[in-house]
Amino acid sequence: MKYASVIPIFLFALSSGYIIGSRIAIHALPLTIQADTRLPVPTVRIDGVDNGIVHGSIIGNARLVIGSAVLTQSGKFALDNSDALINTIHIVIPDGMQFVASSRGKKYYPVFSSKGNAISVKNRIYFHTENDAVKAGYQK
Repeated sequence: MKYASVIPIFLFALSSGYIIGSRIAIHALPLTIQADTRLPVPTVRIDGVDNGIVHGSIIGNARLVIGSAVLTQSGKFALDNSDALINTIHIVIPDGMQFVASSRGKKYYPVFSSKGNAISVKNRIYFHTENDAVKAGYQK
């Protein structure tokens, strides 16, 4: 019964809030909706990418540049984003490393070979010499 004194206070606050709120609502001013006559803010809206095509719209005097495409007029657009979505991966090879192997594979390759470049960055293991790769259990 340690909350017995709190219950009447809570009920009083609840009923007081209801009464005050209903009185304010009765005397509220009517809401007037007016057309927005301000100049539109230049806006580029990107709605999404569907099958490699960027969909969106331009409002006002905005400029959108995606790859080599430059859009400056208001309206809807659909652009091929192959210019913009090029995924470039930069691989930093530790100094002095000449060979690379995959942690999931059994072979090693020169670091600048096509097969060496095809190894995922997260799976790379580097070696100074071919002998180091062979000692680690990899084959040519």
